[in-house]
Amino acid sequence: IAASVRRVYPRIAPMRRATTMASSAEPVKSNAAAFRQPNGGTDWESMWSAGSTGFDCKRTEPALQRALDAGEVAIGRGKCLVPGCGRGYALASLARGGFRDVVGLEISETARAAAEAHLRANETDVPGDATIRIVVEDFFAHAPEVKYDFVYDCTFLCAIEPSRRGEWAKTMSRCIKPNGTITSLVFPCGDFEGGPPYALSPALVKDLLVTHGFEEVSLEEVEEKDWARGRMEYFYTFRRSAA
Repeated sequence: IAASVRRVYPRIAPMRRATTMASSAEPVKSNAAAFRQPNGGTDWESMWSAGSTGFDCKRTEPALQRALDAGEVAIGRGKCLVPGCGRGYALASLARGGFRDVVGLEISETARAAAEAHLRANETDVPGDATIRIVVEDFFAHAPEVKYDFVYDCTFLCAIEPSRRGEWAKTMSRCIKPNGTITSLVFPCGDFEGGPPYALSPALVKDLLVTHGFEEVSLEEVEEKDWARGRMEYFYTFRRSAA
């Protein structure tokens, strides 16, 4: 890894390749059909209002928590983003891990209220010098004045209509500063019917990000004991080029 990346992420590991791929599991059907919109999108506000949040794993994903505990992600007083942050479990973990400006992005006011309630109930777990903000905004229109050092994407790309995946990568490139990084918890892998969630793979994520100025840093197959939602995951990190 280039020296500039080591300065920002001093303990990030060299590239690691997953050695096996997920075995086929029983096909899973989307439970979001009732919330489909005429334009092909999903009515997330109605899902949250109805309590249809089966995607909520009720904790920070173990793969991210392990990386934070190992010092492989946090960069001191950096700025980070979690799009589709849900109840904000990862926001608190990122603040504890060293980030001091943590932003959660949501499309649903009900989701923001749920995240704020969770963070209030657990505020003693968040360092006093850390700022956590939850913003309701269209991700594709998000254009921060100060770009992010790190973005954590988990159950966000898989929730986007496949026709907009190129826009997802373009927006990430616009929002992440040069030499900044993004980690995608690649999920779900395997046979899914419909969506969201829409099935992903490491190769698909790589193709999207490399096309928009990112380079691969590390790829890890998450151990089964650390699967957050009972199915195969990959912890995949990329760095935005300095140019």
